[in-house]
Amino acid sequence: MINKILRIATRKSPLALQQTKYVQKKLLSLYPNLNIKLVPIVTHGDNILNKSLSKIGGKGLFIKELEIALLENKADIAIHSMKDLPVTITKELCLISICERGNPFDTLVSNNYKSINHLPKGAIIGTSSLRRQCQLITYRPDLIIVPLRGNVETRIAKLDQGKYDAIILAAEGLNRLGLKNRITQIIPAELSLPSCGQGAIGIQSRLHDKKMLFFLSRLNHLNTVIEINAERAFCKKLQAGCQIPIGSYAILRKNKIWLRGLVGSPNGKIILRGERIGLYNTGEKMGHSLANELLSNGAKKILQHLHINNSYYI
Repeated sequence: MINKILRIATRKSPLALQQTKYVQKKLLSLYPNLNIKLVPIVTHGDNILNKSLSKIGGKGLFIKELEIALLENKADIAIHSMKDLPVTITKELCLISICERGNPFDTLVSNNYKSINHLPKGAIIGTSSLRRQCQLITYRPDLIIVPLRGNVETRIAKLDQGKYDAIILAAEGLNRLGLKNRITQIIPAELSLPSCGQGAIGIQSRLHDKKMLFFLSRLNHLNTVIEINAERAFCKKLQAGCQIPIGSYAILRKNKIWLRGLVGSPNGKIILRGERIGLYNTGEKMGHSLANELLSNGAKKILQHLHINNSYYI
């Protein structure tokens, strides 16, 4: 393998490139003689910036072109943010590894206010995440939520131009870009439950490429895999993407895993929460059980409104 050039498909955004360089560094620490070639790709989601993700097909828009590169043998592996990777993976492909998770939480970024509690009534908050919007409106219904798309630097620039009083961004994205100093508040999970897989990097490859699977399996971080598998099991059972607010977050401590899940309506009028605690090897079972509980308690109705009426505000 070390005599072969490893082609890595990645999005062209600064954050995606930083994540790819992180994986590249990990690989070279294991295989110093490895030759690596980056294959930068612009995805459909990167090109559409004037519409919210929920209305143009969801986060899967950020991976389609990378998957095509794998299927057409133009790349050997693809690097993704785990929160962008759909729970159902293209059948010819597989998720080889999940790297050790960084900070999974959302953050408040503001030039004038220290926390969500310090925001004045009527403050304008930028985010295009229905998950974040739903939870924020429930906690502070007096705030005004305005759509915000673009890469991290573009979003921060709009904040600095005075278009928003604050914006909500993922903590680990800011960390990887060297922008930790822009974080005003780490938002606790009790206020903003993270997205499934948030803070972790996933590596995808062709299912039949057994040598590649063995070669890259060493990058797997077992605790992170256990946590994210539980989170993804919850989301997969719901069979829903980012068109409705869904949060799932698992913490593994010793032999116990604590899984929390959330389903809501975009306007925050309905928020359903639940949790499970169990042994580390029951995470996926817990995810299914928790999803079934929320479906029985009203999540099914939210999903039906989405699929039947294409209604984002029920």
